[in-house]
Amino acid sequence: MNPYEELSEDDHVAFLQIEKEFRQQMEDMQEDRNSNWSYVTADYMNKTLAAAAVLNIDALTGFTVSTRNSDEHRENFDDFLRAVDNVIVQMRIMNSRNRNAMTVGLTESQKSKIHHLIEKIRAEVEGSTTPPDKRDKLFDILNNLAKEVSKDRTRYERFADLARSLAGLSGDVEREGARPWWPWFEKIMGLINDAKEAEPKLPKPPEIKKIEPPRKQLPEPYGEDDYKDPNDEIPF
Repeated sequence: MNPYEELSEDDHVAFLQIEKEFRQQMEDMQEDRNSNWSYVTADYMNKTLAAAAVLNIDALTGFTVSTRNSDEHRENFDDFLRAVDNVIVQMRIMNSRNRNAMTVGLTESQKSKIHHLIEKIRAEVEGSTTPPDKRDKLFDILNNLAKEVSKDRTRYERFADLARSLAGLSGDVEREGARPWWPWFEKIMGLINDAKEAEPKLPKPPEIKKIEPPRKQLPEPYGEDDYKDPNDEIPF
């Protein structure tokens, strides 16, 4: 499978997708006893940093890849992996909150009312002069919406699908003056609006900040008070 195919248009989601592929490749290669650990881990770092650069993930820009010193590379890799995990957790939280912003949680009472209104729309369409192919397509949309309403959170896009389909049907029958499904759809959207207004407003999530790799501490220089004459140590 090509990891670059079907990447999300969202930079954060795309990074989550591609990093998962790179990490799996690294772990698979590490299972080979003949593999070179430094090469495998540096390859993962190099590709992950490239992905972060093109996807505008600035949090990892403080890291570079170098394997000249094996001990330093091991420490650098461990710090990098922790930083990537930190970024991933932040992205998942932010993406979860963004998804919630595009969904709504319905009470059991609201769900029951919407299911009832869906059946009202179905009955109106069934009794109309709607062409069979468009009627069948709308019934599929109603079925998908009914399943979505039964979930913990309902996506707005399902209601948008229904609105587009009903608008198309209305164009077909408006010359007859028949648009009997719109009052039921408007009642559904009223319930959706009430549910969304009742939800607490979430604050805007903070941006992911740049993660600096730990700086190596150099020994402090000797001061005048720290200097000892080697001759002072000689007892004769």
